[in-house]
Amino acid sequence: MSVAIQSILDLLEAHWLVPLGIVLLATFLVLRRRPRRRDDAGPAESPQRQPAPAVSEQQRLRRDLESLLVELQELARKISAQIDTRFAKLEAVIRDADRRIATLDRLNREFQEHAAKRNRDDDVRHQVVYELADAGKTPVEIARELGRTTGEIELIMNLRSRADKPATTRKKTKKKTRRKRSTSADKS
Repeated sequence: MSVAIQSILDLLEAHWLVPLGIVLLATFLVLRRRPRRRDDAGPAESPQRQPAPAVSEQQRLRRDLESLLVELQELARKISAQIDTRFAKLEAVIRDADRRIATLDRLNREFQEHAAKRNRDDDVRHQVVYELADAGKTPVEIARELGRTTGEIELIMNLRSRADKPATTRKKTKKKTRRKRSTSADKS
């Protein structure tokens, strides 16, 4: 949520530069329109006060400033509306993302429960094969008795024998097999 607030603050900072620029531009234009003092008499004469601008000039300046203020207020209102709209959209996206996360969490839990149940079911089915193998029956006899293929029974029995061996024993066996293969290849 702090990322969303930070992005909104960044938008506010970026959009407040526009009204500031307009104010500076308006000030520049107002000052530029004022008549400049020119001393045609020269530096030797004492400076005299120029007459104040006419009332009509002041009214025109006031109208210009008021119209600029109205424009600035309208611009600020538009920017505020845009920010509100973007904020509302951002909140909607965040709510949607939260819903999707909740759905993914629920689906993940369901999948894990289903996988655990399936493993228990497989263990029960494999247990029958293990018991028959412990009784001394061959994979062919077990396959006939259970109505399964011989390859499936051999696979189940091999999985059991691998699960019973510690991991370090399996790694050593693989290394020995590789060494045997490399030495037999060297001899030929």
